[in-house]
Amino acid sequence: MLKQVKQVSLLLTLLFTYQGFAQVAGGNNQKLFDMFVLGDYEKCADTAIKMTENDKTNYESEPYLWVAMCMIKLNEDPEMQEYYPDVNKDALKFGAKFKKRDDRLKDKEQDYIFDENIEFMNELKEIAAQEAKGYFVQNDFRKAVYWYKLGQKLDPDDATMQLIKGVTDLYNNNKREGQEEVDAALAKFREMAKDGSFEIADELVIPFEDGFIYYAEYLKENGDRAAAADIAKLARELDPEN
Repeated sequence: MLKQVKQVSLLLTLLFTYQGFAQVAGGNNQKLFDMFVLGDYEKCADTAIKMTENDKTNYESEPYLWVAMCMIKLNEDPEMQEYYPDVNKDALKFGAKFKKRDDRLKDKEQDYIFDENIEFMNELKEIAAQEAKGYFVQNDFRKAVYWYKLGQKLDPDDATMQLIKGVTDLYNNNKREGQEEVDAALAKFREMAKDGSFEIADELVIPFEDGFIYYAEYLKENGDRAAAADIAKLARELDPEN
């Protein structure tokens, strides 16, 4: 009997270790945790979605994050992709809903978990940026804006996603909104350059670079080489080793 208990304990430990990188940190829903750890992502997602639709639990932020994580896991399974063709989009949308509800909890000085799950949120932003750039390089700026906007909603305070989304708006001839987004993002970047607080997550390096490069090119194409040089200078101040 003791041997069986040890074997079960070892199995659970291995499962927790293997899945640890992709679990909701700081959560307290044991039922969703158990389903996720055991790899039952469909059931976990369905249960979490029902919680988001229940008046008694839809104020909680945790279930929305479980849905997003399950969607990403389902997308990693080739056999499941046929049944879930829009999982990336769904994951981003639930991630944005998680952020919105988690902010409400934070404002009410209740327990919130965004900061503990920032790595996964950055992974979602990376997915949004990859999808968007695929359209950007084809000059399909409308669809690129759509995906960058999904990424920006994951964390509206993120200057990197705000900049690249605004720049893409400019390329899409939405000049008023695009310039407002760009100016707001650059103000954040200049403040970070001034106080030395800038840090870039690995997942966001490409959208960070793209935002500055494409904006500098946009300025050059519109005859403002001095402003383009200023943007390049700011980028070097923020990340001199790049």
